[in-house]
Amino acid sequence: MQSWIDHQADLARIAKSQLFFVGGAPRSGTTWLTHLLDSHPDVRCGGEGLFHKHLAEPMQKMMTERREAIEGKNTNLFRETGGFPLPDAEDGELLIGTAILQALARLGGKHPWKAIGEKTPENVFFFPRLKRMFPNAKLITIARDPRDVLTSGWHFFYKTKDGEDVDAAKIAFIRLALPSINKGAHTALELLKQYPSDCTVVTYERMRAAPAEIAQALFRFLGVSNDKKVVDDCVAKTSFAAMSGGRQAGAVQNGSFFRKGVVGDWKSTLNEEMNQMVLKELAWAFPQFGWTP
Repeated sequence: MQSWIDHQADLARIAKSQLFFVGGAPRSGTTWLTHLLDSHPDVRCGGEGLFHKHLAEPMQKMMTERREAIEGKNTNLFRETGGFPLPDAEDGELLIGTAILQALARLGGKHPWKAIGEKTPENVFFFPRLKRMFPNAKLITIARDPRDVLTSGWHFFYKTKDGEDVDAAKIAFIRLALPSINKGAHTALELLKQYPSDCTVVTYERMRAAPAEIAQALFRFLGVSNDKKVVDDCVAKTSFAAMSGGRQAGAVQNGSFFRKGVVGDWKSTLNEEMNQMVLKELAWAFPQFGWTP
């Protein structure tokens, strides 16, 4: 095991790279976007580090419990001597940030990547804290027509049961998912306003229509080469056919991360009642992201 000092030097090296984080609704194209970024020779992007749910939340709980335990000792046993200093919120953020850098160090290995980052869909809710911990980090959100998100999620996650009212199950599935999709879209747009030079939002639809244009813009955003040869190579490596094992977009394989790869597939799965449910909740977002109601 490295000495503590040597270990911190490695983390400092990672911290000086261009850090970035990717988020978006599950089934919105986050995995495809991860592979596109990771295909660049100077970029390392991995998924999923689960920094929010399985690192930050437990660490916050642990620090709260530690603070309460020390406070109890200070009050009951050491009231005459003053006891021990209490940890504060900054201590927790420092530990979480260090753990994230360690995870990125493992992801990057010894290669001197110019940009290194991680994708977890739920990062979109963690972006504000990530930006506070790493002020120079770049934040990338991918957004997709929520009806296609729900359709892809339904086919990927949901297992229908014998005799089940499938339409009722779809309505329940949509009702459960809409608040999170709504909150994520608001969060992404608010951060874009707050940090216009460090945040960007791409859409699944634009990635399908103009993958080279999006790749070029993302590589420029991360400060790495975006010349045509690099862009064309990355786009070719991460086409739907390349990622799906040879299937063309439109050829369905339920259960695959790359299920169908088309825009507007929701019409094959959602009825008009379900469409109206989505529009009632998220009509505000359609002009923001360029979707057609």
